[in-house]
Amino acid sequence: MYPIAPSVIHRQSTQEFHIKNVGTIPADTIIAANIQSLHFNPELWGPVDPHVFYPERFATKRHPLAWIPFGVGPRNCVGMRFALMEMKVVLVRLLKIYSIIDCGEQTHQTMKELQEFFVISPQKVVVRLQRRNTQT
Repeated sequence: MYPIAPSVIHRQSTQEFHIKNVGTIPADTIIAANIQSLHFNPELWGPVDPHVFYPERFATKRHPLAWIPFGVGPRNCVGMRFALMEMKVVLVRLLKIYSIIDCGEQTHQTMKELQEFFVISPQKVVVRLQRRNTQT
């Protein structure tokens, strides 16, 4: 839910266009899209509070632009495909060797936010891994 980069993406309109119930945007206008407010919009990510860790929210089909951590369009993150593939490879390799075990310790920390440019991760994430039996 938290974007890794600045929470606002700037683009410049190339032509005048009209947005229903908003108005007309003249050509050459700089438009700022607040990604963080999009990712925490309860109308898009409810009924569970978007600030609560609830991975199942991604199982529901939503608007394709409701979550855009890498940006969107021709100027999206050039490393998006590599980052997603690398994440999957690391996760699969990790889960082939280890099982995730309930350690009994809960971490109900809120994310510390610096609203201007960066998002800080929780102070700790408690995880216990147990080596799998690798006999084949």
